[in-house]
Amino acid sequence: MVVRKRLELQGRALVFVTTNTQEWTPIFREEKFASLIIRQLGETLNYYGVSLVGYVLMPSHLHMLLGFKEVEKLSKFMQSFKILSSKLIKGSLRESIYGKFMDKNRFRLWKPRFDDLIITSEEQFRIKLNYIHYNPVKAGMVDNPAEWKYSSAADWILGKPGLIPIDKEFAWTD
Repeated sequence: MVVRKRLELQGRALVFVTTNTQEWTPIFREEKFASLIIRQLGETLNYYGVSLVGYVLMPSHLHMLLGFKEVEKLSKFMQSFKILSSKLIKGSLRESIYGKFMDKNRFRLWKPRFDDLIITSEEQFRIKLNYIHYNPVKAGMVDNPAEWKYSSAADWILGKPGLIPIDKEFAWTD
């Protein structure tokens, strides 16, 4: 059972979320697919009124720090994002890789589940934000986190706005 349901959490919260593609397929290496995901993420954030505090889109997965006024909307937010982004990608796929996303005769871009962790301290926040930003460095894709286009690192480190607005002021603690 998912922790947030067991605890029946409500209200304001900052959540570290990770979701990955089926079979960890690195589809987001292609800029057109990465751009579609970023666009859909921005639209879903706006629709649900969720703050994006940090993120990185890697070739096969997505890490985010999401600020919720009502954390009970997390599952619905993720469900909507995954459904809508899957439809965008499905319509743009070449047949040669389409089969990698078929599961029981159904197209699935993302694994059905996602991992989440409620952030409870400033130290935990810093650890997760650094983890997000250094993910492309650790993977050998860039030397400096701020070089990765699909990340909030340049915004946090250099003050340079990225592809999606970041809410550095989201109030998640008292």
